Amino acid sequence: MKLLSQYTVPFNGLDNKDYDFDFTVSDEFFACFENSEIKGGDVDVKLILTKKTHSLELDISVSGKVRIECDRCLDEYYEDIDFSNKIMVEFGEETNFDTDDDFVLLKKGENEINISQFIYEFCHFALPFTRYHHDDENGNSGCNPEMLAILDKHRTTNKQETADPRWAKLTEIKNNNVK
Repeated sequence: MKLLSQYTVPFNGLDNKDYDFDFTVSDEFFACFENSEIKGGDVDVKLILTKKTHSLELDISVSGKVRIECDRCLDEYYEDIDFSNKIMVEFGEETNFDTDDDFVLLKKGENEINISQFIYEFCHFALPFTRYHHDDENGNSGCNPEMLAILDKHRTTNKQETADPRWAKLTEIKNNNVK
């Protein structure tokens, strides 16, 4: 995709030292990936490329806000993210990004690397496991109040209410045998 080509970093002809690159990721970036949990956002990406004689080291940091879906009310909200990791790049017979989480192979003779997939993955790694709207300054949920009312209506507070009465008889028999 043409949009993702802006995340291609040329390294051929560079001296063996560190190089800094800055990128910005927006809604259009996340739209390039099918089934993304991230619907959009504004993320700053910092790359420190360390060129070595026979390898590269990519130190990638992502920070900003992304738009995701709330696990509770299903409305979208913005979540702050901040994540960084290093990727080691070595040269081999063929390009293979699936070798290891922190290691990739690039075919000998390649003179550039596209880091868009790494940016996409790092943004997802930065997401919390549970995703809820943040509470307001008064401690009230930021979730959609209509959805919270629906969830409250279906919430049961007493296990006995939802238990099948046939199980109650079996539990009684079991408890009598224990004595």
